[in-house]
Amino acid sequence: MALGFGNARPRSVRSLLVLVLATAGVMAASSASAAPRTIELCAVSGTATLTGSTQVPIWGFGAPAAAGDCSTATASLPGPQLVVDQGDTVTLHVVNRLPVPAVAPLDHTVRVEIPGITFDPGPTTAAPGGDVTVAFTASAPGTYLYSSGGDAGRQLAMGLAGMLVVRPAGAAGQAYAGAGTAFDVEAPLVLGAVDPAFNAAPDTFNLHTYTATYWLINGKAYPDTAGITAAAGQRVLLRYANAGFDNSSMLLLGMHQQVVGRSARQLANPPSTTTEIIAAGATEDTVAVMPSTAPPTTHGFPLYDQQLHLTNGPQTSAPAGSPLPPGGMLTFLHG
Repeated sequence: MALGFGNARPRSVRSLLVLVLATAGVMAASSASAAPRTIELCAVSGTATLTGSTQVPIWGFGAPAAAGDCSTATASLPGPQLVVDQGDTVTLHVVNRLPVPAVAPLDHTVRVEIPGITFDPGPTTAAPGGDVTVAFTASAPGTYLYSSGGDAGRQLAMGLAGMLVVRPAGAAGQAYAGAGTAFDVEAPLVLGAVDPAFNAAPDTFNLHTYTATYWLINGKAYPDTAGITAAAGQRVLLRYANAGFDNSSMLLLGMHQQVVGRSARQLANPPSTTTEIIAAGATEDTVAVMPSTAPPTTHGFPLYDQQLHLTNGPQTSAPAGSPLPPGGMLTFLHG
């Protein structure tokens, strides 16, 4: 779904206006100038389909169809993409509708975190059944990861994370103010992982034995990942946000990607590389120019985790001469 927040919004919860378009779980700002923005999210439980018919329980952020009504919010993996403009004064209202924990000392209190963003003074947590409002000024453009840090990482592992994009003021079609960050095609890539055994019992599972077996891009494992379409010569902005617990080395086979930003800060001397390590909890912005030469595969130019996070579920030995099918953190850039 794409949610736009193009005009000023009053801060009262009862007067929140949330526009919901049932498409791709993306919140897109339509205004090019700074303005007050109010966004409402619900932390709710739900399910996610990993591949085929494989489903797991998740906790995720969702946007209510009607203000204040979390019964209409659907948990998504990752959470809705939030897009605001540099200089916007943002009011983020989060409602906690997570289930009652099965064991103490877990309490399922949601703690709102956006590394690189300074919140105005005030609370940042919401107990189950409660809510919290955090405010901040989107002072620096770039890509951010928003999440809940509650339950010592269990909420993040269950899926309570998403991407926040701050667009630069007066620089449409650019990731940052510099002209070298201009792009024609934009691809948000939230990296994540799932251990279905943990998701089945998040309150009692021993996190010391956590072993991810599904590696995801935007909540999907290959072959369910969405490809990235671009014509020859077009500049593709790859916005990475790592919502997992492991570093990911994203390799773009047959192409180079220029790293223009790290942790929502533009780089003065952008390096060019085929592989970029996205640390756990970090964000990066790279620009790749689609070549006119033929791609190395029939599907296009592979973008995948060089650390071979390419599994879909527990892997068993394949018969001799029969390699395991590809899966996991893999997609393709194609024309």
